[in-house]
Amino acid sequence: MIEAWKLIYIRNLIKINGGLKMKGTLDIKFSMMIIAIICILLIVSPVCNAGLNTKRVMMRNNNIEAEELTVSQEAAGTEYWALLFAVGVYKNNPGQNRPSMLEAVDDLYDVLLDSPQWQADHIHKVTASQATGRRLIQELIWLIQNEDSDDMSLIYLTTHGGPLKNPRGYPIDLPPKDESDGADEVLVMYEGFDKWYAFIWDDLLNFFLSLLQSKGVCLIVDSCFSGGFNDNPMFAGTMLEEYTVESFTHGFAEELATQGRVVLMSCRENEISYGSDFSNLLIDGFAGWADFFGNGDGINSAEESFNYAEFWLSLLGQQHPTILDLYSGEFPVTS
Repeated sequence: MIEAWKLIYIRNLIKINGGLKMKGTLDIKFSMMIIAIICILLIVSPVCNAGLNTKRVMMRNNNIEAEELTVSQEAAGTEYWALLFAVGVYKNNPGQNRPSMLEAVDDLYDVLLDSPQWQADHIHKVTASQATGRRLIQELIWLIQNEDSDDMSLIYLTTHGGPLKNPRGYPIDLPPKDESDGADEVLVMYEGFDKWYAFIWDDLLNFFLSLLQSKGVCLIVDSCFSGGFNDNPMFAGTMLEEYTVESFTHGFAEELATQGRVVLMSCRENEISYGSDFSNLLIDGFAGWADFFGNGDGINSAEESFNYAEFWLSLLGQQHPTILDLYSGEFPVTS
């Protein structure tokens, strides 16, 4: 079990969307540092390392002392993991509800399970009032604890989005300072229109994604201004303990971005994303249309599905999907 002091810190400090009221930019920066420290402590703890790197089987035989057997994840072959996170419903703000988001995530879940490489117990779907920032962090940690270097991970996020600004309307770019427009991008959580601090920003999301060991990571973001979720992976090719405060503050060079990540975004950084059109077209692609119009190899890849969605949305001309592709080859999603 996790030590009591860690549980206390988790309850009292990691409460984005759950009770931590930040009053300004300094509070937000401090919270990000605390979250990062706590998560590193959790990740490097023996309990979490057991989940991150190995599967352990305990065998007991009468009075014989228990023997721990470590079975490499790689021996089991490539596993596919997915976190599907759709808000769609917003506390005390029904006018902001978007039922299409909930329909899209259900459709994506079904399409994945129709493909033989996906298993129900490897997919977590979180929607509506359960879709808080704290829950998103918990689910990302679940993913980090279960996947390994031989696996493929897919994260799907859909909600309202926008630039991060202070109460006076000025843009905020939290460390690392990596935004050309001076503002981080945020995703609104369930309480986001009821409590202004109930959001997840792009650098925090990038932090958790960079802790994944998977040989392939596909992030799909369907929200307004989602084109800003194209940050390069942190920590890639470097142990966490080798990073200094200076390297974190000044960001990470693209040449360090060795994680095989592909990011599919519904629009540019300064655009509105309409309905769930991007999600619906991607899902149609995963259902077979992507490969039909792609290379015909029997696999619907993230890149093929993006090309399919981009083609149709470009015809409408109202939004322009964007992609960051650091994956070697094509990221297989369904077959």
